[in-house]
Amino acid sequence: MKYIVRNLVTAAARNAAPRFSQAASIGLGARMCARVIQPVGTIRTLTTTMPMRVNGSSDSDLLHTLRDEADYEAKQAAEEGEPEFIQAFMNKTGFKIKTKTGEQKVTMTKQFGSETITISFDVGEILNAENPIADFETYRENDSGDVQKEAEINADDTPEDFAIGFTATISKNTTHMLFLELESNEGEVGVNHMRFLSNKDVSDISGMNLEWVRQKAYCGPLFGQLSDDLKENIDAFLAERNIDTGLTLFMQDYIEHKEQSEYLNWLRKFKSFVEA
Repeated sequence: MKYIVRNLVTAAARNAAPRFSQAASIGLGARMCARVIQPVGTIRTLTTTMPMRVNGSSDSDLLHTLRDEADYEAKQAAEEGEPEFIQAFMNKTGFKIKTKTGEQKVTMTKQFGSETITISFDVGEILNAENPIADFETYRENDSGDVQKEAEINADDTPEDFAIGFTATISKNTTHMLFLELESNEGEVGVNHMRFLSNKDVSDISGMNLEWVRQKAYCGPLFGQLSDDLKENIDAFLAERNIDTGLTLFMQDYIEHKEQSEYLNWLRKFKSFVEA
């Protein structure tokens, strides 16, 4: 009896519940299917909804700072213009400079009689400068978890002189080329290694394979252990090809110039990235 009464109550509640009319149901179904039902014989197209882009809360502040920095650097570059020392060096030595915006590597090439001389160096060598960052503060967390300033470095400008590792390749119409690994320090050119590489091997490979060919070639004797006469003659050999103090000073100036240019390019790329 209880079972029958419970069923009757449930049925009555179900019958009393509001229902959609047949017309309302048809209207709802029509709205739900409006995007997928197409007339017979037509090509069905699917529509998608683009996901909403969500930016970080700090993006606007970062973008404002990047714009200010880029505008300031661009104004400074426009006021200074192209430095005269670059053209003056090329006119004096005959070197032609090749580099690309966004890349650190710089190459300089010139002809010297039957020889082709190529100098290669990297803008990242500026990191060899002492205290290259002005107003740099360091902080360290103590045992209690509090952050305290540990040291402060105030550098007015990048030092005029800093060590630069670079290479020089001297090739001519022979079976081998001379590959020198050099270093400039305080205006002097130091010789680390002098290798002879096969012209054929170098012309057939590049990249990491070229580095492997260089490493497997005999690196040459220790320059400091050569006789004084031989060292003096090698120094004269290099100086006659403008691999000398003038080159080291130019590389320092050019590295600082290109690093500043690359910084402006970096700011602009960063700004475009945040804006995208």
